[in-house]
Amino acid sequence: MLKIIFNHVKSEWYKYIIEIIVVMLGILIAFNLEQWRDTRSNKKREIEVLKEFKGALAADLMEMQNNISMHEYSILSSRMILQVIQDNLPYHDSLDACFAHTHAFTTFSGRVGPIEQLKNTNLAIVSNDVLRLEIISMYDEAYPRIRLVELAIKRDYEQLRDFDRLYFDAYDVDRVSTNKSIPPPFWGIMRPLRFTELKTNPEYAALLRARISNQVGLLRGHYKPTENALSNLLNQIDQEIEKLE
Repeated sequence: MLKIIFNHVKSEWYKYIIEIIVVMLGILIAFNLEQWRDTRSNKKREIEVLKEFKGALAADLMEMQNNISMHEYSILSSRMILQVIQDNLPYHDSLDACFAHTHAFTTFSGRVGPIEQLKNTNLAIVSNDVLRLEIISMYDEAYPRIRLVELAIKRDYEQLRDFDRLYFDAYDVDRVSTNKSIPPPFWGIMRPLRFTELKTNPEYAALLRARISNQVGLLRGHYKPTENALSNLLNQIDQEIEKLE
């Protein structure tokens, strides 16, 4: 009986090999097909994640640019007021917009929704290691540093409010500014009630000088570098999306 089986296998061996090969090929094809589906699904999800980051970071960039503009007007306004004080010039209503701009402060929001969502799932979905690390660095390092420096600007604003109660009328959002070089801020303009006394108060001038220093530090050390970094990061995300699609 064994001899018969052996002879049968011996004469039909190639059929069994073919069957084994067919089975192995079927398993391999199924495995590769499953991998292809997983890769395609991951790639689709990665594109979605990168587009979410792009939307949030683009909004952050626009906010950053608006903040930069606001502080630049504020610095210019403080310098104009200091010049008037230094030269002992008389009051002119064009200064009202400048007085209002000295109160500018910003609180950068930094939209963290996409990064928080990704941290709760899987950061590795962003397959480009360099891009992933730059995104994380933006949210975990650059944004928190900005918020710390912004606190100093807000403290300056709170100190200026003490002078408001002594020397200024309330914000006026309806009165038209006569300043041709600086547009009025959205919160209105400010008219001084006791300008001569304000000019001779050394604390007011010292506070404006300190405020300029803090704002310049915020712009040069944080806002403008972050503006450039956001622009570069958005370009990288665009390139990565294009490569994945």
